[in-house]
This record gives sequence, structure tokens and C-alpha cells, in this order.
Amino acid sequence: MPRAVQAIRRCYSVEVELLTVALVLVVWHAVRIPLEGDVAVSLAHADDVLRVERALSLDLEGSLIGLTSSSNVSGLLEWLYANIHLPVLFGFLAAARQLAPDRYPAVRTTFIVSFVPAAFVIGLFPLAPPHWLPEFGLGVPPTDAELADTAGALFHNVTAAAASQHFGFAVFLAATSIWLFPRSWLAWTTLAYPALAFLVIVGTGNHYVVDCLVGTLTFAVGALVAWLVHHPVTSLNTPRQPGVVVSVAVGYALVVWGFVSFDLTMPSGRHSVPDLLALGAGAVLVIAPRLSAKEAIAEAN
Repeated sequence: MPRAVQAIRRCYSVEVELLTVALVLVVWHAVRIPLEGDVAVSLAHADDVLRVERALSLDLEGSLIGLTSSSNVSGLLEWLYANIHLPVLFGFLAAARQLAPDRYPAVRTTFIVSFVPAAFVIGLFPLAPPHWLPEFGLGVPPTDAELADTAGALFHNVTAAAASQHFGFAVFLAATSIWLFPRSWLAWTTLAYPALAFLVIVGTGNHYVVDCLVGTLTFAVGALVAWLVHHPVTSLNTPRQPGVVVSVAVGYALVVWGFVSFDLTMPSGRHSVPDLLALGAGAVLVIAPRLSAKEAIAEAN
């Protein structure tokens, strides 16, 4: 077997696996930046998407945006959109790596490969988000000059709505949980997460219904490639202490939460205190089980 294939099929430590995920996400954001389209083309594509959705009776954006606006949960949904998907993703992958190390390489391959078709979609079909469209009452589209002058535009592709990786992450989490542990009731409860993600991303005007379908298909492509690379996949999971798994998974989720929320421009501000507390608590939860294990070994000797 070639060394490259052996390396892909191998499972590494939790830290190496999560660092790999972090690097993939950094590359993903970097690759998206030059793929940004201009405003006119993105708006024309938005009209095309809405026309298709109306023909298929999938045009739920207006109803969801109206519902969230009238129920005063828009602020909460915006906060969820900006803050939860990365901590949940890292916490879940940390748990999956500990609970199913034999099958985790296939999970990793699915995750990484999913970004390849997603990059093609957003490059070939730049799409304005719903909150640019006046008909939804959330704002108006910027001009190309305004878009170029926006600081955030230097680091984000704001016309990348066509493939919702937010929703894809949620489907990936639920599908992987059920694949790894089909008899666990807890695994099946993860189906609620895609429903929440759908409400968040569509209700805030960041994505269309079709974007969710495309995001799901990108992970389906990743799963197909993973099956070809890792087949047959073994199913013998290594026993782990539930308390340790939960501690490490929640710990890494808090570390990621604190890290992505931390304001580097004002690190000493009072608003940074919760982020620093999350980082500290996360580090303790990750390290504590290992210190306990070392102490137990020392006592046994």
C-alpha cells in the first residue's frame, strides 16, 4: 500500500486531528477570498435561485425571516450564526476521534473533501445573500465600491452563499453520529441540529433553502470519496471513559469558542473577559483528565 494512502487511513492524536481541521478551515477561507463575484452578477444569481425555489415551492426565506423578526429572536439567531458552528464542530470531532478512532479517518476524509466541490460552486456561481435583497426587509445590496471598502470583505467572500457549509457541518455531524452509533438514542437526537442550523442561516438572511441542499451535497461527495478510500471501514470502537470524552470534547469546544470570539484589537477590554474565561476553562477540561491518568499510573506503580 502506498505511504500516502497509509497516512490518510491512519488515525492520529486528538490534537493532531483538530489541528488538521483548523488548517483546513484556514485554507478554505483563504481560497474563497479570490472567488468573490461582483454585486450585479451575484444579484442576478439570487433572482435565478428564487425563481427556481418558487417553481419547486421551496421559497421559505420570506416566511422564516418574517417569523423571526416578529418573534424578536433575530438577535439570538445572529449570535448563533456567528458563534456556535465552530465550537460544536470541534467538540464533536474531538468526541468522535476518542470514541471511534478506527473509523475517524473516514470522517476526516469526508470533512476535507467536502470543501472541494464547495469551492467550485461558489467560484462558478457567486450569489448574493438574502439580506442584500430589499424584498426581505433586511437591507439593500452594496455597490462594488462599498464592498471593496468594507474591512470584512478583505477576509471574507460575501458572495459565497451558494454552498452553505454551516448547514453542511450540521448534516455532517448528525449523519456521522448515526453512522458511528446507530443504536444510541443520543446519536439520533443530533438530527435536531440541522433543523436549528436551517432556522439560523435562513432566518437571518444569510442563505437560501437551495444553499442548504448544495451544502449537504458537498458532504455527500466527501462521504463517497471517503468510502472509496477507506472501504472496508472497521467497526470496532475503542472503549473510552465517558467522563474523559465529555471533558475533552467540551474543553476543545470552549477553547475554540474563546479563540474565535476573542477581539485581538482590544485584548484588554472588559468584553474579552468571557472569552478568556472560556479559553481557561477549556484548557482545564482538556488537561485535567490526562493529569488524573498520570497520577493513577504513578499510584499503581
